[in-house]
Amino acid sequence: MKDIKISVKSQFRASHYHEGALNEPLHDHTFIYIATLKGPLNTEGFLVDFREVETFLYELNKSLSFKVLNKIIPNSTTENVAIFLFNKIKEKFPQIFKIQVFEKENYSVTYEE
Repeated sequence: MKDIKISVKSQFRASHYHEGALNEPLHDHTFIYIATLKGPLNTEGFLVDFREVETFLYELNKSLSFKVLNKIIPNSTTENVAIFLFNKIKEKFPQIFKIQVFEKENYSVTYEE
């Protein structure tokens, strides 16, 4: 049987700033992201319980919400936010396959290992 993929969508609101070429002062975003896990079905017919993923993401979001991301993620571009989220989720769910982070409705970053 082939692997299956499941996705869970979540969000948090935080601020960041950019120096150098981007040169943007402190500003905030509602970062919306979709975490996708991949793997074989277990004996009960599912990969991971959606609720378990959702609960973990909720706790992760609480640790980032209303914070200045530069204090948590060096050079906190949306690209680096995606890598950070991916690695944090991977600590709990090694089945993580990819993450897509939306900085704005039309701007997103996708990271896969």
